[in-house]
Amino acid sequence: WGVDMAQARSILGEDVPVSGNIDPTILFGTKEQIEQAVRDCIDRAGGPGKHLLNLGHGVMQGTPEEAVGWLVDECKRYRGKDAEES
Repeated sequence: WGVDMAQARSILGEDVPVSGNIDPTILFGTKEQIEQAVRDCIDRAGGPGKHLLNLGHGVMQGTPEEAVGWLVDECKRYRGKDAEES
């Protein structure tokens, strides 16, 4: 989560797979904050299908299970900012 996904994508180009990069502390936030973090990460990495989305350092001890579910659900649901606008 210490590397900006847009910067990584810019440096690596469109054809190089990237993984990450959500700060695991976001899972202590609200459902809306978690969903926004998922969308931001996907978009900054180039859009859906351009990278493997995950937490930057795994699930931290004490993380609410419900929050992990919100993250997973938004990962499955989100189709990219272009799909949201149309």
